[in-house]
Amino acid sequence: MGTFKPYDETTIPGIFKNNAEKFQDRVFVKIREGKNWKEYTYAESNDYVDALASYFIKKGIRPGDKIAIYSNNRPEWCFSDLAALAIGAADVTIYPTNSGPEAAYILNDSRAKVCMCSGKFQVDNLLSEKKNLKNLKEIIVFDNLDYKDKLVTRFSDIIAIGNKNLNLKEIDKRLRKIDLEETATLIYTSGTTGNPKGVMLTHNNLVANVEQFLEHHPFPKENFEALCVSLLPLSHSLERTIGYNSFIKVGGTIAYTRGAETLVEDLVDIRPYACVYVPRVLEKLYEGIQSKLREAPAGKKKLFAAAMKAGRKAVPYITANRSLPFPLNLRYKLFDRLIFSKLRAALGLDRMIVMGMGGAPLAYNIWEFFQAMGIEVHLGFGLTETTPVTHLNTFRYIKPIKLGTCGPPLPRTECKIADDGEVLIRGPQVMKGYYNRPEDTKEVLSRDGWFHTGDIGVIDEDGYLRITDRKKDIIITAGGKNVAPQVIEGAFVAHPFIEQMAVIGDQMKFLVSLIVPCFPELTKWAKSKGITETDPKKLIAHPEVLKKYREIVDELNKPLGRVEQIKNFSLLASPFTQETGELTPTLKVKRKVVLKNYKDIIDGLYREQS
Repeated sequence: MGTFKPYDETTIPGIFKNNAEKFQDRVFVKIREGKNWKEYTYAESNDYVDALASYFIKKGIRPGDKIAIYSNNRPEWCFSDLAALAIGAADVTIYPTNSGPEAAYILNDSRAKVCMCSGKFQVDNLLSEKKNLKNLKEIIVFDNLDYKDKLVTRFSDIIAIGNKNLNLKEIDKRLRKIDLEETATLIYTSGTTGNPKGVMLTHNNLVANVEQFLEHHPFPKENFEALCVSLLPLSHSLERTIGYNSFIKVGGTIAYTRGAETLVEDLVDIRPYACVYVPRVLEKLYEGIQSKLREAPAGKKKLFAAAMKAGRKAVPYITANRSLPFPLNLRYKLFDRLIFSKLRAALGLDRMIVMGMGGAPLAYNIWEFFQAMGIEVHLGFGLTETTPVTHLNTFRYIKPIKLGTCGPPLPRTECKIADDGEVLIRGPQVMKGYYNRPEDTKEVLSRDGWFHTGDIGVIDEDGYLRITDRKKDIIITAGGKNVAPQVIEGAFVAHPFIEQMAVIGDQMKFLVSLIVPCFPELTKWAKSKGITETDPKKLIAHPEVLKKYREIVDELNKPLGRVEQIKNFSLLASPFTQETGELTPTLKVKRKVVLKNYKDIIDGLYREQS
């Protein structure tokens, strides 16, 4: 097309194309293939985007049409997103773990014409729902799979067709004419009740939140490389904005991990400078450290305890960006050299400048632990409907980090607390509305632009937000007392013997819980007590195991108020999962589903206690 004419940086594909011209040979995305990483430079990625966009144009995709992406994180996800947006279409994100009926609901509700699929799981799911798919014209599969069904085309084939029919002039024309208030993406809220709703986020929403984030949270200019290891699904708005769109804006490199089970291995391999995860990732890292510590010799345990004692004393000074007192400074630097630096290196976090957190509460002791270890953890707040970030702790040299809070609001973000305690948000990142659901939109979005988050919180004297619970998740006991179950669950799952927990008690006299043990830890403990049983169902029924968990629950109950204490519990042999419908894709417990699935056990807990 001759001399490159830069795009206004008002759309994500426009920003990407500017950087593809500026950073041609820089790696944009990489993904693990066996022992090696397959890399795609900005220039190579742009070629894929142009080929795919040209194919969409050839197939008659018009501005405003919907293209769904039903896939795990991988380079093709990014190319599909950028290609769809560049030609004025909107993409529709589907979690890669969604079932056939769940995916079909989203495709039908959004009226998507094309669905980009990762592999066999997703394609087979859609083909099983083929008769119910009203608008779908084509399934494009990223993996090199052959299907006899004419609805399915291989990604490699459509890239070849796109390259033979490159239409760069039309792509350029459409990209420069995009209406910034049009929907760029539909992200379906996983929700804990009812069918998911399609959140309409505009081009303005996406770019505004990136600009707000980078203004509020500017990456250091020295000794920093915009390199991250991505774990959260791109279908999740937190990963979409912070781990993807923001990295496009700064010309960063994104490495896609194979999954949570290989995260540490990939962190060690990549040694990233920044990342964004949900608190459960930190909890698992913490549990892994504690597990190895329990097996360490007494001398090492004593040394680590002394290091953490110094670290915890240092945390208030570190988070406030204040100098440590001389004796403490000497001790902390000594332990950092002897203990913390080695631990960071073992976890692949030795170059980590910031670890962002969102999506759920983060237990104070775990946050404090990683801060003491020399990892700066920034907890934030937001929802899919707010693109998602509204609040965030930032670098301590800009503003103090306040453990237990979600930080101050981003620029151009207003926040206030309603009379009933609900957090209200107004700003350029607030969604356009729910797709084809005007009544639902009116329920949460006022005429003057205030979004009702459904979260209960308080704002301190410095404007820092602290979330206490979800409005709809609050348990009201038979005595009329309000209890925040997520706070209790967060404290319990921080214990190394507890993997998952669901607190129950709405309209009841007291609280009970369902506890999923951390079986690797439980099995090791049981073996040390001469219990050789390894079958989970038999292990959780063993009298000594039940006694152990009674002791754990009693200990964790101590700091809680009387109405917050767990009076009875049952151990479960199987975890809550997305497949059983008990967890959202962001790992939140669907309490109503749990109540239904475990009704007999819960009823039994109340009968026993009575």
